[in-house]
Amino acid sequence: MIELKHLRAIQALRDTGSVSAAAQLLCLSQSALSHQLKELEQRLEQGLFARKTEPLEFLPAGQVLLQLAERVLPAIRSAEEQLKQGMKETSSEIRFCVECHACYHWLLPAIKAFLQQEPGLALDLSATIQHQAIEALLQDELDLVVTSDQRLLQHIHYHYLYPMELRLLVSPEHPLANQTWLKPAQLMQETIFSYPVPQQRQDLFRFFLTQHAFHGRVKPIAQGSQMIQQVAANQGVAVLPAWMAEPYLQQGLIVSLGLGEQGLWRPMYLAWRQQDRLEPAYQRLAALLQQQLPQQAKPL
Repeated sequence: MIELKHLRAIQALRDTGSVSAAAQLLCLSQSALSHQLKELEQRLEQGLFARKTEPLEFLPAGQVLLQLAERVLPAIRSAEEQLKQGMKETSSEIRFCVECHACYHWLLPAIKAFLQQEPGLALDLSATIQHQAIEALLQDELDLVVTSDQRLLQHIHYHYLYPMELRLLVSPEHPLANQTWLKPAQLMQETIFSYPVPQQRQDLFRFFLTQHAFHGRVKPIAQGSQMIQQVAANQGVAVLPAWMAEPYLQQGLIVSLGLGEQGLWRPMYLAWRQQDRLEPAYQRLAALLQQQLPQQAKPL
């Protein structure tokens, strides 16, 4: 009647406080998780939690399942870790990726130096941009992630690397191209190219357009290079890290503008699971990454 997926769902609800956030943590759609919970409630013939309460309030049946999850899931994780440890002793591979809008050219020297220092390790660097890489860490699909987005702090350790500036990229023919920096109100009607992640996770909307109602269009594009090509064709604008624009700026294909008088700066982190927070190899890689700062980085 009660399955492990149900215990994980209840625990995720407790940790995140909402069905939508729990679904994201579990890498499920919100509708799939809602269906799973309703199905369990039908089996038990009683509710698990009070809907539309903040903070989330668990009913007696939900509290029983939470207590069960606290006993069962750690035991299962412990067994899985023992089994995985045996596999790691054989493979010694670190699975690594860059989440969302960072790029790779500044990573490669640090990775090369790291592998020279750690001849017993292999590093599998994913070439596919992963917009849910932090969730993939928790699902044990990855070991390390470079990200600017801190979330799920109970489960993930974030090692600060350096700050990154986000710039607005426009065509030289765009009406804003003669500006040095922009105010939020100047972007309210624009067509903005962005990575296919929820708007609430996009730094432009979280940290720059927070006090304004956006009336333009957001068009998702999976690759940063494709966004810049669309910008160069004056089909819209994009917000990307400063270093991604450099080759195109040198060719005169685009113009780079500051977001606000001081610019929009976001911290970059190397992230890994909390239970691995003291892993020496991870800390050594973080130190090497800090030595390979992009030229556009500056202290916050």
